[in-house]
Amino acid sequence: MKAVLYHYACTMRRRPLAFFGSMLLAILFAAVLGGGGGQLTVPVTSEDLSDEALAETAEDFSAHAGDDIVLLSTSVERMEERIRRSSPPYGLILNEEDAAILQVYEAPVTALLMTELRSYYREQGIEEAVAEVLDLEAWQDRVDTYGFSYEIDRSEGGFPYDPALHPLFGFMLFFMIYAVAFSISSIVLQRKEGTWDRVILSPVTKLQLYSGHVLFAFLFGLLQMYIILFLFRFVFQVDFHGGFWLTLIVVIPYVLAIVSLGILLSGLVKSYKMLDAVIPLVGVTIAMLGGAFWPIEIVPSALLQQIGAFTPLKHGMDLLIGSTYGGASMESLLLSASILLLMSVVFAGVGFNLMERR
Repeated sequence: MKAVLYHYACTMRRRPLAFFGSMLLAILFAAVLGGGGGQLTVPVTSEDLSDEALAETAEDFSAHAGDDIVLLSTSVERMEERIRRSSPPYGLILNEEDAAILQVYEAPVTALLMTELRSYYREQGIEEAVAEVLDLEAWQDRVDTYGFSYEIDRSEGGFPYDPALHPLFGFMLFFMIYAVAFSISSIVLQRKEGTWDRVILSPVTKLQLYSGHVLFAFLFGLLQMYIILFLFRFVFQVDFHGGFWLTLIVVIPYVLAIVSLGILLSGLVKSYKMLDAVIPLVGVTIAMLGGAFWPIEIVPSALLQQIGAFTPLKHGMDLLIGSTYGGASMESLLLSASILLLMSVVFAGVGFNLMERR
């Protein structure tokens, strides 16, 4: 096993970009799409509040949201114009006793708005403020001349969303699939080149060989995720809502599941070239179904959401979100971790069995 780890260390020293390229991509995408946790500026208007009252309400709401959301008071006509130009493609209507989000299409940031709106009005003692919507027909009459229609979010329940942490978690888990899967795929390459058969004749047992490959893939994936998390926490100063140290623990079962998935894929394919094609296909599919690129809750198809529950990335996102801004209970975190551990056992068991049959 030590010889296998030493081989990986030498290869990583000769080709560092091949190993850490996925980590650099994860950092780049998370930094650009997350925006470093910057403020979200939303145009706001009202039907029954005066300009002074609207400005005061907008200021109170921004303070309630922790200054993560800044409301820009504007007129109805100007907000319509901004939404028409998708700058941004959504707007907010604040009235004395109700509120509504107007949007041209579904945007993930509206989840954050909906959650903060419900929290704000709940503190005001108005239980069903966000569930109430404005007269859609009256608004439709205003915008018929623009040639597009509004969609008003009628959701009665929001879901947690952080515009800085969600891209970070999503792309970190997504690109880690490539790093770990291609690391474990070296077994397939060694079998093709005949190196594996020669090593089998040595005093090293198969258990030691497999253990060396699996241990390196696990430690490498874990190291990559720790580097990203520490970088965003202490260099980019991203707020982890008090759950940073817990995230270092909850990523462990996800790494185990992805290592096992790499073993399963290596056992299913017949050649290394086929594995090169399968890993990106599986990685992108898992990321889309698991909610890496957008919150899974905004997917309109209930069937796709149910299918996503069978992907390890979905439960990895649940662990990271639940340990930070999601505020999940310990029972919920343990359930997601248990599912990932079960996936690890099943994937690894089937994968090793397929490898030994070839």
